[in-house]
Amino acid sequence: MSSIPPKRRHVFIKKAFQGRFIAGMFLLMLLSGLCSALLIYWLAGSDLAAQSQTAHVNIANAWNRLGLSLLIGNVVAVIVTGALTVFVVLYASHKIAGPLYRFEKLCEQVGNGELDVLASLREKDQLHDLAQAFTLMVNKLRTRQSLQNESIAKINQQIRQLKNDGDIATHQAQVIEQLELAVKQLQS
Repeated sequence: MSSIPPKRRHVFIKKAFQGRFIAGMFLLMLLSGLCSALLIYWLAGSDLAAQSQTAHVNIANAWNRLGLSLLIGNVVAVIVTGALTVFVVLYASHKIAGPLYRFEKLCEQVGNGELDVLASLREKDQLHDLAQAFTLMVNKLRTRQSLQNESIAKINQQIRQLKNDGDIATHQAQVIEQLELAVKQLQS
């Protein structure tokens, strides 16, 4: 059993999960930028339109320039924030998807009967409590397997003693054979 936490070299571990997570967060950020642009347009548009009718025509030109500046500013803000969002969400999802992937592999190993696995995670990964519970579960399974093997050995010894006793009836011999079959099933 190794106690060294595994190092992940791939950022995309569960591509479908991480992709959906990133797309959802990016769309949420894009929606907030759009709402911000619409709010600014709505607030500034009515004031500038009212002033352009009572003041000089230059104010209407100022609105055209201001509107374009707001649009460009919001587009740049959305792009920069979007890029930062993708990296932050990718990092955060990596801290969740990585341990989940590790647990998938550990569950496969335990399902295959390998009870010498150790659920170790990197220091800053999430799900450390789950890793401790998993390790405790595997230890209990290992203890139960050991007790089961001891019980099977005792039963096999008693079966051998009964077989060596030449004074058994046919019915008892059939029961002993059934016990042997049950023991073989427990061992597999």
